[in-house]
Amino acid sequence: MYSNQIYASGIQSVLKVHWKLRCETPLAIRNGLSIGYQDSDQRKSRGMGLRFKWQPPSDDREVSSLHYGYKVVDDKVESYHFVPPSSIRGSLRSWVINHLVHPSYRDEITPPEKKEEARTKEYQAKIQKALTDPKSGYSLVASLFGQALDTRNEGESLSNAGRLQIDTTSFSQAKAMPIAINGTLEDDGITGPINASRQMTVRNPVDRMTHASKEGGLHHFLEFCQGETFEVHMTLLNPQGSDMGLLSLWRREIEDGLLRFGALSSIGRGRVSIHEPGYRLWRNPFVKEPEWLKHFEPNNDESFTDALAGLWTAYILPATSLDQLISYLQ
Repeated sequence: MYSNQIYASGIQSVLKVHWKLRCETPLAIRNGLSIGYQDSDQRKSRGMGLRFKWQPPSDDREVSSLHYGYKVVDDKVESYHFVPPSSIRGSLRSWVINHLVHPSYRDEITPPEKKEEARTKEYQAKIQKALTDPKSGYSLVASLFGQALDTRNEGESLSNAGRLQIDTTSFSQAKAMPIAINGTLEDDGITGPINASRQMTVRNPVDRMTHASKEGGLHHFLEFCQGETFEVHMTLLNPQGSDMGLLSLWRREIEDGLLRFGALSSIGRGRVSIHEPGYRLWRNPFVKEPEWLKHFEPNNDESFTDALAGLWTAYILPATSLDQLISYLQ
């Protein structure tokens, strides 16, 4: 049964997860903006004459921009590419809903748009029903990722911040790389953040009826290149057996290419592989040990530098050993 009082007894254990992800296909993470480019050959060159000289976008010379942020280094502001934590979080949450929430509830748990405020009470009733039904699967979503549901009555609130927190690091390209155009690096194509290899892909949209080129010409989009790496760090408070089984399922789906990140996954983008996975659990030794923990042994390595070292009991959980906990999801 779901309860929004997930910290009523305090935080009793903390799981730290580390994944180093490598792009096995190009990855498209957009930031919602468009930038312009210049074609050195004004004729229809099928993208072979492109040169990147950024300018204000126009109707026929614009491309979606990749996600980036800013940081201060030696009193200078520098831009850098990274995968936003919200993108990873959204992909994982969508996978849980599509695979573990009963089909009869999937449409009902989609929140109404702001212009449909009249449906708010109806939506709240559906969420309440999903949370009280142990077969709906939605309680796992609400507990892990949290939910914002204003009932205007604090005593009846179903909102919580969730138990899963996700952070990411920037791409780790060591040197500036020009943007590749159809596999060819352009010498004057170094522009924008330079901590990741990028490429511009040119697609020729085809009309489904005539099988000829669609009106409007070529379509261009930027993406991070295959081979780029970045890290994902997850912190899970008060982990349950079902959470551990879910982590194992995520790892399987990612490795099989069924769980992808970013846009354009339908055309083969966003596949990654997990390298150097790490799972470290810290648990209050004075709290009753959960039943699922019997599969693991404590490991209080003196080299641990975590803030909880010497205070709580540490466990190193091998990635493959988590597979035996998938049964806790049933």
